Parts: sequence; C-alpha cells; structure tokens
Amino acid sequence: MVLDSRATLAGQSIKEQGRESEELLARGLPYITAIDDQTILLRDGDVMASFAVDGLSASTADELEIAEIAGAFSSLVAQQMPDVGFYVHRISTRTSPSLDQVNDDKPFAQTVDDRWQSYLGVAGLRHRTTLVTITIRPSKVVGLWAKLSGGKRHTEEQLQKRVVRLNQVVSAIMETLARTNPRRMTVSGGEWLGLLRATISGEFSPIVPGRQFTPINDLIANAALQFQGDAFTVFGSHSQNTKYGAIVTLKDYPGSTFAGILDGLDLAADMVVTNSFTPAEKIEALQKIQRVARQMAAAEDAARSLQMQLEEAADDQASGRVAFGNHHCTIAIYADSEAELDDTLGMITRAITSIGGSMIRENFAARAAFFAQQPGNYSYRTRASMISSQNFAELGALHGAARGRDKALSPWGEAITVLPTGNGEPYRFNFHLAGREGERTVGHSLVLGQTGSGKTLGTAFLLAQARRLNTRIIVFDKDQGLEMPIRALGGDYTPVKMGENTGFNPFEAESDERGAAWLTDWLEAILKPKGGELSPVQIDALAKATRDNAKAAKNLQTISHFRTQLRAVDDGKDLHTRIGRWDKGGQFEWLFNGKGKDSLGFENDIVAFDLSEIFDNDDVRTAWLSYVFRRIERIVEDERPTLLVLDEAWKLLDDPYFQSRLKDWMLTMRKKNVAVLLLTQRVSHISESAAGGAIIESVVTRLVYPSNRNTEAELAPLNLTDRERDFLMQSSVGHRLALMQSGDDSTIIDMDLHALGPLLPILGGGKGETAPEGWREIPEFWKDLTQ
Repeated sequence: MVLDSRATLAGQSIKEQGRESEELLARGLPYITAIDDQTILLRDGDVMASFAVDGLSASTADELEIAEIAGAFSSLVAQQMPDVGFYVHRISTRTSPSLDQVNDDKPFAQTVDDRWQSYLGVAGLRHRTTLVTITIRPSKVVGLWAKLSGGKRHTEEQLQKRVVRLNQVVSAIMETLARTNPRRMTVSGGEWLGLLRATISGEFSPIVPGRQFTPINDLIANAALQFQGDAFTVFGSHSQNTKYGAIVTLKDYPGSTFAGILDGLDLAADMVVTNSFTPAEKIEALQKIQRVARQMAAAEDAARSLQMQLEEAADDQASGRVAFGNHHCTIAIYADSEAELDDTLGMITRAITSIGGSMIRENFAARAAFFAQQPGNYSYRTRASMISSQNFAELGALHGAARGRDKALSPWGEAITVLPTGNGEPYRFNFHLAGREGERTVGHSLVLGQTGSGKTLGTAFLLAQARRLNTRIIVFDKDQGLEMPIRALGGDYTPVKMGENTGFNPFEAESDERGAAWLTDWLEAILKPKGGELSPVQIDALAKATRDNAKAAKNLQTISHFRTQLRAVDDGKDLHTRIGRWDKGGQFEWLFNGKGKDSLGFENDIVAFDLSEIFDNDDVRTAWLSYVFRRIERIVEDERPTLLVLDEAWKLLDDPYFQSRLKDWMLTMRKKNVAVLLLTQRVSHISESAAGGAIIESVVTRLVYPSNRNTEAELAPLNLTDRERDFLMQSSVGHRLALMQSGDDSTIIDMDLHALGPLLPILGGGKGETAPEGWREIPEFWKDLTQ
C-alpha cells in the first residue's frame, strides 16, 4: 500500500542544476573505508554490511515457502529501529563460464566439448545476484553530544557500538533466511566490492584491495560518468568498454504486491534493480495512514475495500506486524549501444505494465536516481513513497536460480558440464552432491523422459562431457539407443544375443576366497525355484562345491566340472538338474559355458552392452546382469571415477535378486567412486517395480523431462512442489527444457543442444539407421558424417 511520495532536497538540488557534466564516479559514492573485513564506513557515518543470497527458485519452489520467506523478511524489517536502512539489489551481468578442457585420446569427446564451450562463450548467459545491504545511521543526538564534549573517544565508542549492533541485526536476518543460502560479504573476498561496482557499471569483476590504503570509493569507481538528458554514459578504459545507460524509477505502484512481483525483470540485459527501504517512526507512519483515511472518507471517493485496507494497515502498524517506511525502486540499464538500450527499456516497460505499475525514465533527476542506488545515499531518493515492510519484502523478493557446484565443491574435481537454465543463467552440472575433490558423496542419478523427450540425446551428451574427468563409462543399453555415441567416443559396444556364446566363466573369474563366497550366494539365487528356496542340504552342497572349485586346476574351473560335484547331493538330483539349464546341452548353455580365462573385460575406458534381446527374459537377464555387476564391483576397486548407466533401469532391476541387494550395492558403488545413472520413461515404471523404492531412495540427482501425458498420480512418487509438477505436466513441443533436482537445487535447465551442429546426429544417432553401411568398422566414422 502506497501512501505518498516526496521529493528530497538532494534531489531538488540536482534537478535544478539541469546541466550536462562529466565527473568521476567517486564523487557520488558514499563509501569511505573498511572498519573490518565485514563492515564498511560510509561518508555520513553510517556503517554498512551486506550478504548475498542464492535465493529461492521462483519457477520451482513451493508457493508457501516463497510466501513464508517474504513474510519472515518483512517481520525482520518491521522489528528494526528507524535508523536501520535496507537495500536489496538484483544485479544482472554477463558471464562466460569455462571448464577444464576435455583431454581424451579419442577426439570425439574433445570435439563435442570444444563446440559446447564455444557456444557457452557467446550464449549471453548471465549471473543474477541478489545482494542485501543493511546500514545503521549515527544518532544525531549522540553526534551533537560528541561535538560539544569534544570526545573523539566517545565517537569511536559509538561507532563500535553501531558495528556490534549491525552484526547482530545481520546475523539474525541471515539465520532466519537460512533457506535462501545467505553468505556474508567480505572486503577481502573481492565479490562485495565487485558487486558494488557492478551497480554503477553493469559489469562484474572481483575487486580485492591492495596493501596500500585506497578509499573504497576510488577502488570501485574506475571510470568517468557523463549525464545527458535522460541518458548517461559510463566510459571504460577503451571504447569497447563504454556503456550507454538510462535509469527508470517506479512511479505508480501496483494495486497489490506478491513475492516475486518483479521477477519479470530478469531480462537478458545488463541491469540493476534496486529496492531501498527506511522504516518510519511508528507514530509518523500511523498519522499518515490515518490522515489518508480521513481525506478519502471526506472526499467520499474511496471504495469500502480500500478503507478496510487502510484500517488493516493501521492495525498492523500499531501491533508491529509490519512497519511502514520510505521506499525507492529504480532500474539502471547498461547497454553496448543506444539501440540496445531502447530495446531493453521497452521490455522493462512491458514487464512493469503487466503487473499494474508504471515507470518513469529519469531526466532531470537522473543523476540523483543513479546515485540513490548506493547504500547510504538515502537523501538522493527523489521519488520515495511510503509502503509497508511486506510490500518491500515482496518487491525485493529473495529469489534466484541454482548455480550448481563450483569446482572446489565437485567431488570429481570439476563439473561435468555447464548447462543454461531456463532464464539464461549457467548451471554447473554434477551427478554428485557437493563435496571436496576425492570425497565420496552420493552421485547416483535418475533421468526420466518419455519417448521423444530428448532423454537419450541428453544422456549421450552428458557421457561425452563426463570424459572431461577421465571417467570410466559402462553402459547397459536398450534398443541400441546409445550405440552410435558410444562408438564415436571410442567405446566397445556389444549387443548381447540369445544363444550366442558369451565366453563368460564365473567359475574361473570368482575362484579366489572372496569370489567363492559370492559364487555360492549367486548360484543359490539363480538356481532356486521361483517362489521357493533351496534346501539346507543343497545350500551346503553349493558352498562345498565352490570351495573345491577355488582349489581346482584352471582347466577344471568350468560349469561342467562344477556340475559333476552335485550328482551325489541327496536331493533326487534336483540341484544337478537345475544347474544343467546353464551347462552344455542346456537351455542357456551359451551364457556361462566359457573355458579358461573369462572373456569379460573392461580394458577400454568405455564399454557398453545392448540388452534388448534378453530384456524380457527374467531368468537370463538377472543371471547375466548380476554376474556382470559382480565383475564391475571387482573392477572399480581401483576407485577411479566411474559412471554406470542403466537404460530402462526399472526393468533391469525388477527382480527379487536386486530388490534385496540394491540398497547395499548402491552404497558399495558410492564408496568405490561410482555414480549410477538410471534411465527410464515413466515414474510408474520405477514405483511399480520390485526395486523401485530403493531406486528412488538412492538417487540424489534427477533430470526430468516434461510431457503433457504426465499426470499428478504419475508424478506423485517424486514428491514435487506444485510448480515443479505443473511444469512437468506441460507439453515439451517447441523446447528442450527439463527439471533439474540435485540436493537442495531445483531449477529448470535448457537441454537444447543445437549448438553442437553436425555432432548432434551422432549423439542422437541411436543404432545408426541413417549412417552408411559398414560405419561400425570405421573407428572415426563420425568425422565423415560431420563434414
């Protein structure tokens, strides 16, 4: 609720000048020096501290949580004395993210990375930072007493008291707003001063003070500023750095506000949205509310609903639920050309009009409005209006977008890749939760997407990018969806064929002491009757046979010789008959009838199997997969970063064998530095499978593609917010957006990979149906297809 606007003497004096001038930026900045690493002294004696927030993602966060954060911020503001001031800056600057280069001996992954990083450099991605600044002004009474008493010591004591009080206020606010991930700004860190400079230049770069004392004004102001009518120019060190700017002020407020009402100003432009608020004395604010109510009642021009709002405002003010104070909102735009400036102003006008407000492009008051962006320059605010702390908290909502894991918090030493978010910010993608390099945080991930969503293409891209970290990749594919990208990456790709000898020989591969214990458990699982168990006699016989197998000569470590040891079991030859299905002459003799050294090898960094032919044969699929998983367990004991990919994971693991073992197996994989990537089309496939509960519980990162075929019931097991669910129930036609959830991160990312150009058909080439005949025999076939 807006009660009135007023002009300041500072603003009037600037208006009256009405002249063009060029001046050093430092003259209008209030910063003097750092009292300590977290506190800055301002020109008029104010002390200032700031914290930045990651913020809540307005596109995915729960609406109730968004409202709660705004309400909590409002309450904290309302509790402060009138000498406390607040600034909330939303700073949008360009960024060109970079990653360590892919250094692979097979050139395809490096070629993909070169194209992608080139795209990121020109994609116009932006960092949007929300900076909250709190100031405490010196008491005029205390200041006068200090002058009269000549007490420099008294002045210093009062300054230190303000610093202590400021720290208490900031700490309380940061603690209450912990869900926005606040981080206290420091002078030595470089980010704080860099953000303050960005408010006057539209560009961010860290500023770290040197050893020699330099006033903070001079550190921040490294350019000259010239105003001319309703525009200004910020001159850089050379012409390419020159910015053309304008500043607009919120003139007419919307009829009501809500948290994030200004989120529409997250535009693809260099700009700074500033909201400042200084609480008024309660009596002063209450008198203004009552005066406005009387004036409207006397004029008989107020609707009853508005009168009720005024009465409610008076009650809220008196009770301390909200505070009223002077608010100022400006938007500073920085452009590379005057044409770009006009385009951005047009977008801002439309955004403000859409919420029922209006802006004015400052002319005579441009200089005052420009410097009013700076914390402490309260006297420069030319169009301050009295609103409630709730309005302020909603106009300056602490929203943001997840940025992913910095290099220092990437357990594999670097992010897998950088993906644009839906509103054009960079997201540093990791499969893992945050952790120091080498730390064994969980990295198990789930990709959900229906046919045509881009799930397989996106996965192929992530696999290529994972080679940045020298990652071992093992893939269990279906319908050869990943065959072409795997072969392009230099991987071995083997379709498993029913009846075609595999050369697997678990009796040789698992012949050591550890292997014997596993072999007993495994054989028991694949030999027991459906819905039943082996008898104690049979289990003992298996255990004895595996122990004997470990001592046998290498040429006797075969399924046929092992079977001979089961003839004498007192079970009517039941066990001997059961294992016969897998022995020579049996139904599945091709699977484990290898002789000598087992043929299953992982010498290549990238190995893939297509399981289409055995996908629906429960007995074969479980026996084959459980054995290969065991071999993988032994291989990954070197703890090298490994990515294990399971397409249609729900079916592969839909078996009592995995249901009882999956949770422990996933834990083992994490400890061995393995991230398991599970792919499937529908949530229900997982939730209805035998291992579904363990899968959903084990994954920490989810990439989910939207589809208008999704339903609330279908998505229910994912425990989504209303906004996440609404997004995932939309059509995916015309875009490649997806929901990314990882730890506390939840954001919309853009999986449009068209920037890869001719490499895209390779990543999405599936079984190579459009490729020329014989392409599988050409190691670098992709080069011919991309020319």
